Amino acid sequence: MGELVSMHLIKQQPETDAIRSALPSSVGFRIYRHSSLNLFAIDTFRGDKPPLYPFTSSTPATDLSTELGSHLSSLASVYEGARRSGYANCIKRSYINLAEALSEALRQPVLSICSDDDDSDFACLSVSGRASVVIALCDDNVVRYANGTTEIVPASDEHMLHQYAIEAFEEFTGASAETIGLGSSDPPDDFGFVE
Repeated sequence: MGELVSMHLIKQQPETDAIRSALPSSVGFRIYRHSSLNLFAIDTFRGDKPPLYPFTSSTPATDLSTELGSHLSSLASVYEGARRSGYANCIKRSYINLAEALSEALRQPVLSICSDDDDSDFACLSVSGRASVVIALCDDNVVRYANGTTEIVPASDEHMLHQYAIEAFEEFTGASAETIGLGSSDPPDDFGFVE
């Protein structure tokens, strides 16, 4: 699992106490501001093991709920099918729940991304404490959730690095994903994020 990018993006400076209230005590975090975009990023990690470089470790799911809310019933059904086929890890339920919790606590939209060069290409946009868009690469298919409906479509034959995370980022920010290094092998902290 190389080239991992894991981050939670917001457009307004967050309150530290609000972030802490949305996270289990076992999850640590740091807040970064982008130097040229109106954008902040929250890096989450195991509280007892901060990473050497930001945005390079997955959010630990141990103490996060993996049960999807009833409003995500169509996505939960697709998850069950993916689980039976052995591809359930592509739908990051803990990230969905964390995006919802952060969005509610921070009172602003949150885009959570977890993407690498192996089998993860996932993004979730949560607004007012509810996931509004979820996109995930699952083997040869792409799962897209929006407005209460989930669809499965074939993935493109040539999947680019962070392809669906890029799509979600550009939709969320209106900026090119190259601005933060998505799609490159260089880490996002090389692209203007400052703690």
